Amino acid sequence: MTAELGKQFSADDLKFNPPHFSELILHTFLQDHYGMDGDFKSLVGERDQNIRLTTSNGKQYVLKIAGPDELDETVDFQIKSLLHLQETDPGLSVPVQITTKSGEQAAIIKDDNDRSHWVRLVSYVQGEPLDLYEHLDFGSIKEMGRISGRLCAALKGFKHTASKNFMPWDGLNGLIFSAELREKYMPDDFKTLAETHLQRLEKDGMPRLLALPHQVIHHDGHAGNIMCEVGNPVVITGVIDFGDLIDRPIAMDISIVLTSVVSQSSDILAATTAMLDGYSEYMIIPDEQLALLYDAVAISYILAVQLLSYRAKHHTDDPEKIRQEDLVGTVEAARKFLKFDRTQFTTHIMRSN
Repeated sequence: MTAELGKQFSADDLKFNPPHFSELILHTFLQDHYGMDGDFKSLVGERDQNIRLTTSNGKQYVLKIAGPDELDETVDFQIKSLLHLQETDPGLSVPVQITTKSGEQAAIIKDDNDRSHWVRLVSYVQGEPLDLYEHLDFGSIKEMGRISGRLCAALKGFKHTASKNFMPWDGLNGLIFSAELREKYMPDDFKTLAETHLQRLEKDGMPRLLALPHQVIHHDGHAGNIMCEVGNPVVITGVIDFGDLIDRPIAMDISIVLTSVVSQSSDILAATTAMLDGYSEYMIIPDEQLALLYDAVAISYILAVQLLSYRAKHHTDDPEKIRQEDLVGTVEAARKFLKFDRTQFTTHIMRSN
């Protein structure tokens, strides 16, 4: 599925339904395919069932079981991206693929309905996520930019047939303009502000972003996926979660980081400058990308509000957490950014570049 402005929203497009295999079944699967076992701890996952495995000798891994709707080529895309990163930047701290006893990168498990699920084992990136901190100083924000820019540089040149497939969190897939998302999944106190931007973005910002040069990007570098040393948010230990990989302009990659930056800083311009300073140490950010960065962030925020609202009503084990914590905070940050003057933001970052 490719980007399509005004695409009619369908619930079938949003597959937030991770599997729920029992620990007993997964323990047996691990022993059979990886020759491992240990203690389990469930981790959050929108489309995967994720479990942290701690073996008897203290080594840690993450077991990832894909949902039944995840395409084979999408799983392969994630696998190949990690293998690519091991070659292009082996010092970059990201999950490492662990092969099965037979040397395969993944294996298949069947559920009670005889549906196949791809299963992978990857190394565990140590540390704690930056989103544990309510406020990040500019040093930490610059480090977020630096690790995100390094990751983007390492992905440059990586190609895969699944890189343009539909992905729910892709802000350029056109779903933000669908009637159902705009009407049913936008909080009333946010709808008017968002609609003002959506009308402009549909006519101008989105077409211009789609026309920019592009590459495979991580597209998920928010504070929950950037790990830091425990108790020390300025020391980054790695990046996790490669489920939102997509072939898009780097402005969209930057926009995801900035949604966290804006949420955790009181000064939008200073925080953005610090993030871009770090990112640009590894990636040249062309003026044509910077000129549309405000629009990229606006799109990412609006989509986040829509999809969190959707997830609170469908396909989640903890809707109250989404409504009371994730959605409230996202709406607040989105409102702060969308009320900020677009010309002032763009002029500032263009001068600072």
